[in-house]
Amino acid sequence: MEQLTSSQIQEKINNGEDFILKMYATWCGPCKQLTEELKKITTDVSIYEFDVESDINFSKSLGVRNVPVLKFYKEGVDTHTMVGLKPAQTVSS
Repeated sequence: MEQLTSSQIQEKINNGEDFILKMYATWCGPCKQLTEELKKITTDVSIYEFDVESDINFSKSLGVRNVPVLKFYKEGVDTHTMVGLKPAQTVSS
């Protein structure tokens, strides 16, 4: 998983890309576990990471109040959000 900045994420949204965004905090245990779960899945879309504390305003603009969060983007549109630690088999794009 590639770590992105808020401006890089916004660029991908503006470009209409398909991707999964894992939003996390460094102190969050379930966030670390989610990383391990994401390694188990196979998907055609890229999975990116964003540390919510690196840009609190951007995180809030995406509606993030808790971590971990997975946001699924299709053609640059947020189509689905999953909050909390989920097993790999429940994560789909």
